[in-house]
Amino acid sequence: MKNKDLSFSAEVAETLGLESAIILDLYKQNKLDNISSYENLTNSILKHISFIEKSIIKSSLDKLIKFDFIKISESEAQKEYEIRSPGINQQTNKLNNDWVPSPETKEIINMAEITDEFCDLKLKEFKIYWIERGQRKNNWNMTFIDFIRREWAKENSSNKGLPYTIDENWYPDEDVFDILNLSEITKDSALKYLREFNLYWKDKGAAFTTWNSKFIDHVKRRHIMSDNIGKNEENKKYSEPGKYKQDFKARKNDNSWAKEINLD
Repeated sequence: MKNKDLSFSAEVAETLGLESAIILDLYKQNKLDNISSYENLTNSILKHISFIEKSIIKSSLDKLIKFDFIKISESEAQKEYEIRSPGINQQTNKLNNDWVPSPETKEIINMAEITDEFCDLKLKEFKIYWIERGQRKNNWNMTFIDFIRREWAKENSSNKGLPYTIDENWYPDEDVFDILNLSEITKDSALKYLREFNLYWKDKGAAFTTWNSKFIDHVKRRHIMSDNIGKNEENKKYSEPGKYKQDFKARKNDNSWAKEINLD
């Protein structure tokens, strides 16, 4: 196999390393011909990326096994290895308050020079969010790694800690729509209010660091107002003087008003 034919996922490479990303891609292309044992699997990988030391291949392979990208099932006869794509797992579970990231997860996070203090600070937020959603996942460690990487990027952005104004092109973070979904407000419904939100605050010229939170509050208020308008539409006929929904004869014969009078 020629080196120029190698490919890999940039996202996986950033998270688990370049070698691990290449190994996963080799699997997706069905180019690993012998996975009957750990040693055979390693040698099969080595055939395709012989320019990488065997020790590095093994450490990358071990990392994939630890994070359940490569599933190991024990049998009496031998170890059988089943490689699968990320995100495919027959066993899923919900997050609970006792969950903590594995030591290997913290190692990978530290490789990106993200501090333990920052991880510990964000862990509670991560757990509250996913416990409230009640969603099942097969690998919470990988979900936590992705979450921390996004939060770290925000923490170190040019706007970090500084209020800023928005214009008509401002767009909320994807997490905003996840939060609104908890209130049964869809992304499409929320986006209906984006333009008016941007134009209003652009004209005001105010600067904040909490635009996502402000947009969430704005959408919830507008959504409630919209619901109330719909509910009150039926009563609208009683609040418009001079307009009748019934003809004269029907109104003359209508004695529903009498039901409110107690004749006892």
